Amino acid sequence: MMAAQNNIRVLVTGASGYLATHCVQQLLSGGYAVRGTVRSLKNPDKIQPLRSLNFAKERLELVEADLEKADTWPRVMESCDYVLHVASPFPPVGDENTIRTALDGTLNVLKACAKCHSVKKVVLTSSIAAIMYGNDNHGKTVTEKDWSNIDGKNINTYQKSKTIAETAAWDFMKTIPDGDNKFKLTCLNPGFIVGPSLTEVEGTSVTIIKRIMNREMPGLPMLNFHMVDVRDCAKAHILAMENPKSDGERILLCSNKDYWFADVAGFLEKEFKSQGYCIPTRKLPYFMVWFASFFDSSVKEILPFIGVETHTDNSKARNLLGLKFTNPEKSIVDMGYSLIEKGIVPRKSGYKPRTHL
Repeated sequence: MMAAQNNIRVLVTGASGYLATHCVQQLLSGGYAVRGTVRSLKNPDKIQPLRSLNFAKERLELVEADLEKADTWPRVMESCDYVLHVASPFPPVGDENTIRTALDGTLNVLKACAKCHSVKKVVLTSSIAAIMYGNDNHGKTVTEKDWSNIDGKNINTYQKSKTIAETAAWDFMKTIPDGDNKFKLTCLNPGFIVGPSLTEVEGTSVTIIKRIMNREMPGLPMLNFHMVDVRDCAKAHILAMENPKSDGERILLCSNKDYWFADVAGFLEKEFKSQGYCIPTRKLPYFMVWFASFFDSSVKEILPFIGVETHTDNSKARNLLGLKFTNPEKSIVDMGYSLIEKGIVPRKSGYKPRTHL
């Protein structure tokens, strides 16, 4: 089976990203040949972690590509059997460029797939952001049947970008003309992705945990999280790629229960307090968060979601993909250790490294 998979090439877009690097790692370990796209081959901080993966020398090819440059993608797509379109902007504060890049990037990749007859299937990384915002979902359980309302109240630019991009993807699939490559599509909708990082590059998820561990927050806003381990998320991409039963489906990826910001900090305090890390535990009242929003645009983005609790149903991922979700406490603790080992969070004198995650 391994030898047969050596002949299957999978394209991973944005290969140097937090999630995509795990996708590349698991594909290589599974015997696949991988072609990964990066913005520049001259950035060692992003390239070296990929080059260092097991089997990278034998089966990893890195190429430059830009989401917003449509003419780069037909060349990148050549001879690929599957595509994991993971690349998408996830800034702390979004703007109109976030929407344009997410939309244009998605359509540029899909249009290239429609012209490349070797591509059998695309797995698109969407987000829970395309499911649960812009509507009054407080206290409700959301599923894959739900969609965020881009014209609703309390929806930010990032959430709009993911909703618009995923909607455009499904609409595009209906318009592929006869004679073009009518590939299959699965959309995955992960929650807040946590777990160990394979790189030293700081994305949004890493920055949030880093700020908690460095006590860069005065306290904890009452934010509700729906988390998924980055390793589970990467595995879900490969399972969806391999499983024809997921064709034409969108699949929500979240752990079995939702957690508050205070829970996340609690996991870190339990593990790292004795090692010299001073984790904030004080819950911030709404008025303090509201006051801070006048001075910090990232705080302003979260203000509408303070105190809002929404539940999720992950039964589709469990039943259709057979996915077993990692306990979020393990994910957060593993993430803490990896950020220290990568030098993203400084080592304290009492730090006790683990031999494995």
